[in-house]
Amino acid sequence: MARFEAPCTIEELCNSLKNKDNNTYIIAGGTDLIIHFNKKGIFGYNIIDLTKLKELKEINETDEEIIIGSCVTMTEIENNPLINAHVPALIDAVYNLGSQQIRNKATIGGNVANSSQSGDTIPVLFAYDANVEIIDPLGNRRIEKVENVVEGLEKNNLNFDEVITKIIIKKNNAKSAFSKIGSRKAVTISKLNCCVKIKINNNIIEDSVVYLGAVGPKPIRAKSIEEKILNKNINNIVSADIHDAIYMEIENAIPNRTSKHYKKSAAEGLIDDILNKLRR
Repeated sequence: MARFEAPCTIEELCNSLKNKDNNTYIIAGGTDLIIHFNKKGIFGYNIIDLTKLKELKEINETDEEIIIGSCVTMTEIENNPLINAHVPALIDAVYNLGSQQIRNKATIGGNVANSSQSGDTIPVLFAYDANVEIIDPLGNRRIEKVENVVEGLEKNNLNFDEVITKIIIKKNNAKSAFSKIGSRKAVTISKLNCCVKIKINNNIIEDSVVYLGAVGPKPIRAKSIEEKILNKNINNIVSADIHDAIYMEIENAIPNRTSKHYKKSAAEGLIDDILNKLRR
């Protein structure tokens, strides 16, 4: 008989996790999971619903960190002044993530746990070297880098009875921006996405981090692009100046895929779009 549980406290969540089996699924927004059920023809499953857990629905800050509950929705992120001030690329990413109805339901923890190669928040979290807090049935909490948790192709390295509770991002003085390309601008799965995080002093880029998404199982760090823009004046860079670096990153990521030719040109346009955002 199918079982539905909606724990309201961490203690209740841990008790639910103790009874979790391979036919029990964790749900928050459900925007990815319901598609998975339909695609795989899965019926008669058990559900642990996380949406009653207040701790997982908050956005807080410390002197050094922004802490986002795993059940915070994309809409809540989009409208949050703390995230806008400290992680602007995440605002870009969630703004372009599906329709308004999807953003009202989809959660950041679900985006990480689903680990899609096209996930829009994931390149941003990689660029910010973000961590996740994970809880097990005994109430033990551990911290892991998002980059280690996400394996890609809808696989993560969580144990089957563990749950992501928080996303943790260190504050810094960096500027950042995100952009994506799909069949349509917003209501679409990314064919290519990118996050760029930089530190600027007198318009000179002193530090740069670039991640390209949807060019492999999970986002790749584009070090050739980083090196090309480092120590350059942000106002003078155009994608044509780093054309070779962009093409090399795509070639190295997907050398045997026919889509590489399209993605090389598309990546150049993405970088232009992001540089324009960073100049504002």
